[in-house]
Amino acid sequence: MPEFANRFELPALPFERHSLEPEVSRAQVDLLYSHYHRRHIDALNAREPRLPEHSLASLAEHHEEEIRRSAQEAWNLVFFWHGLSAGSIAVPDDLARRIDQAFGGIGALQYRWRASIQDVSEGWSWLAVDADGKLELRHSPTGARPTGVAPLLAIVLNEDAYRIDYPQRRGDYFDALWPHLNWEYAQLNIEASA
Repeated sequence: MPEFANRFELPALPFERHSLEPEVSRAQVDLLYSHYHRRHIDALNAREPRLPEHSLASLAEHHEEEIRRSAQEAWNLVFFWHGLSAGSIAVPDDLARRIDQAFGGIGALQYRWRASIQDVSEGWSWLAVDADGKLELRHSPTGARPTGVAPLLAIVLNEDAYRIDYPQRRGDYFDALWPHLNWEYAQLNIEASA
């Protein structure tokens, strides 16, 4: 069984902070990463020494709500960052077929996903796969992830994710992230869920 550190570290981003420009500014990435993400890591570390030898995933199931929410939000943010890429990534063939079956094509997915995030007050929006291998869009509150499905990609909807670049404009924020979605990561998550 792996040993876990007694303190959680803010994990490194899988790209340089300026890599999403011009669509998403370095200042916006810094706000979400260096402040919002760090706040959840710091909240867990403030609970020391009661949390030794735990992973974020195990703490996301913790009985104490404050610990569970911070751990799940920190885990969600790691997942979100890895679902982004500095450059455009083509949709792998298997995933493209699934998108065609579930949504009628990549353009239809983009349209439906954008529309769905404007109609919810939830903290997260997810592209996920169910137990039958069908793709669907789901939402979850801050500090939670969807149940009964395997997440493939996530969009954080907390205002800190778009406050600098797209204040009060979630649709524009989604449009800015779209060309940076890491479809290879989504495909890996499909394979891991099988």
